[in-house]
Amino acid sequence: MLPAPFRLFFVAVPLLVAAGALAMAAFPRQMMSWQMRGPGGTTQQIEPSETRILMMRVMGVVVAGLALLMVVGNFAFIP
Repeated sequence: MLPAPFRLFFVAVPLLVAAGALAMAAFPRQMMSWQMRGPGGTTQQIEPSETRILMMRVMGVVVAGLALLMVVGNFAFIP
């Protein structure tokens, strides 16, 4: 049986990954848009395409699911 800090680490890291992945799935535009500055001081907003936004949502849900599965699996392998 592992000490409590190790067990906490193996639970906390996948939960942080799951939270980040769900944030990416929920807010893909805010996480992928940026501003470009031109030589004349003008700014232009660069937005991702709709396909990229859809793929970010899908992959965010998949990664979050795998991370939560790791949390459940850790309790099965590390009692």
